Amino acid sequence: MRKGFFGICLSLVIAIVLIGVFVPGCDPETKGSVWVKATLCGDPWAGSLNFELAPESGSTINGNHVPVGYAYLIEPGTWACYPVGGGPAGAYLDTITPSETQSVSAGESTNFTFNFELEQDAWIEFSTWTINGIPIGEYERAYYEDGYWYADVTWCDIIDVEYIQHVEGCEGYSVTLSEKDELEIHYAWPEEEPVMAEVLNDWCAVNKSALYLPDAEKLSQVPSYKGDPVGPDEVYPLPWCTNVTLDVETKWELAKEIDYIKEINWLHIGECYDPPCDWCVLFNLLVPGPEFGFELRSCATVELVSDVDTDPGNNQDCSPPLRLTTVG
Repeated sequence: MRKGFFGICLSLVIAIVLIGVFVPGCDPETKGSVWVKATLCGDPWAGSLNFELAPESGSTINGNHVPVGYAYLIEPGTWACYPVGGGPAGAYLDTITPSETQSVSAGESTNFTFNFELEQDAWIEFSTWTINGIPIGEYERAYYEDGYWYADVTWCDIIDVEYIQHVEGCEGYSVTLSEKDELEIHYAWPEEEPVMAEVLNDWCAVNKSALYLPDAEKLSQVPSYKGDPVGPDEVYPLPWCTNVTLDVETKWELAKEIDYIKEINWLHIGECYDPPCDWCVLFNLLVPGPEFGFELRSCATVELVSDVDTDPGNNQDCSPPLRLTTVG
């Protein structure tokens, strides 16, 4: 009985070997192998994905899931592989590695990997005005009424605005953002006095930080007056009863799936020499004395660079107006 059992096993082994030798398409000497795979946010992904594996000439192979392999079934030559539908939900194809078109050689294995990333959404929300770094709701000389903030300021005070911003997508992946921040300033009273905006453009005036994480990397910073780029130490008028827009355009490299606090030190109030001021602002608001009134409004816009944003509707936000009075 045991001899009969071993005889049957031996026959099966021989049959399997003969299949490997004589069945067409399974010969490593004449055919190559192709593996089609996918990743999502850098991690291997398996699931439904329709793709075409197409030779330079001949019949196309259609697949409907990954990963999948064609061991010693592929004719040597140039093959292209590309998706035609399916894939991870809420994701887009970023790259095909090592490339969409590759050479398949007899006896060798070739990989096509579809690399998916989660769809990206950049958004920004106004957080608060601050004066000298103090949120305006905690500032002792400020109050809120009928949709406006009111505050008294004096020489060397710094007017700042804070936003919260975020880019949804693959956690930890980096992205480049182009950002434009605007300050609309309206000189309200008294009439026809000389009020000026001096350009300082301190690099530290625009910051972006994350709790317990490295700050975002700022790549560029360009301030403007009425839409025209300006340089340090230039001085521009703020006419009475006229809306004037000061802005700054910056570019950043930051990580996705992190909440960043963006701080913009817009204005320093008046010249300050003794004691010296801690300059870290974009513009110096030069007023000839106390009892001047201004209304400010801030807006911020973010835009993905060379990437698709799934919801452009949340790329901008604006502050409630702030009415300032200089009190000397």
